[in-house]
Amino acid sequence: SPTITAFLESFVGCFTTSEWQAISNDARSLPRSDDSLLKEFFLRWAMKEAYTKALGVGLNIDFDSFETRLIGHDVDSKDIEGVWKTSDGIWESITAGMQQNNPSGQVEHQFSFVGQVVRTRDPNSDAVERGPKWEGEYWVFSFIPLVEEEVVENSIQSEETASSGCICICKGPFNEEADAATSSDSKQHHIIVENLSLLDLIQLHGMKSTDINVMRQKK
Repeated sequence: SPTITAFLESFVGCFTTSEWQAISNDARSLPRSDDSLLKEFFLRWAMKEAYTKALGVGLNIDFDSFETRLIGHDVDSKDIEGVWKTSDGIWESITAGMQQNNPSGQVEHQFSFVGQVVRTRDPNSDAVERGPKWEGEYWVFSFIPLVEEEVVENSIQSEETASSGCICICKGPFNEEADAATSSDSKQHHIIVENLSLLDLIQLHGMKSTDINVMRQKK
């Protein structure tokens, strides 16, 4: 069976050289373990997909035509040229934050980073006018771990450090880094995530439960 490295090699062309370096190696420039490699890859992919969805173009833009950078994590603040810093990884930053309480004593479940998106080449699509600027622009990337839950005495409790995935939401652009930093404050701009069943989603879109029962009977 193919190895994780072999599987990921088919995605190399979707990332810039610097992005792929961050996926492949840790802060000591050593190759990541398979587990760390997969987590970093999926989070970096989620950043790109969240950005293109925010633009409204989805996968209709070449992923290697732009570079996503997390300020303070990948590059220094105000660094337009993009001299990349070394870091252990995005997931390591998130899990470290999950294990720390905020000043109110609550465990934080949302982690926002000010990011910079820079065009590296013109995309081969109609989305060229909607893509990032050559000089870069500021966006906020918010990561929300999907924590596992368990039922204890008829109440749901979250496993604070366990997670089966992570949501990435991108919003912007912002003219200045300071504006993006203000918007990245999770206490002021809290993102609400709800777990909905398929039935909940159907009803949310206006279908009544009686109509659903009729559909089931027709089957």
